[in-house]
Amino acid sequence: EFLPYLREQAMDVAIIDTVWNGVWQSMKIAAAAEAHEVNVAPHNFYGHLCTMMNAHFAAAVPNLRIMEIDVDRLPWDHELFTQVPRIENGHLLVPDTPGWGTEPNEEGLRAHPPTDQGGLLGRVTP
Repeated sequence: EFLPYLREQAMDVAIIDTVWNGVWQSMKIAAAAEAHEVNVAPHNFYGHLCTMMNAHFAAAVPNLRIMEIDVDRLPWDHELFTQVPRIENGHLLVPDTPGWGTEPNEEGLRAHPPTDQGGLLGRVTP
């Protein structure tokens, strides 16, 4: 889907949804963008696991421009995973632990189950 726009020089930055495309497909899109001298920016507005996935993607591509991140999603978001993204001096630190750098926290997930009214976001009360 990106190639026609890259060939026509119709974009300055390719915004890639790494979570939906998968990291492997996103890497292929980034390579095509680099071949056309276009930078990439991963779309990332989903939560900590997706931020960790995008951190690894961002560290692996040579044509990264910027990475979107939602820093105040839910007051209890930090309870859902074993590790949360670390930001120091405006930089997201890429985790060096296995996999994406975090695991689901079963206890936190049980404490905040999805609801039939509004999903997770329907439970924004602290």
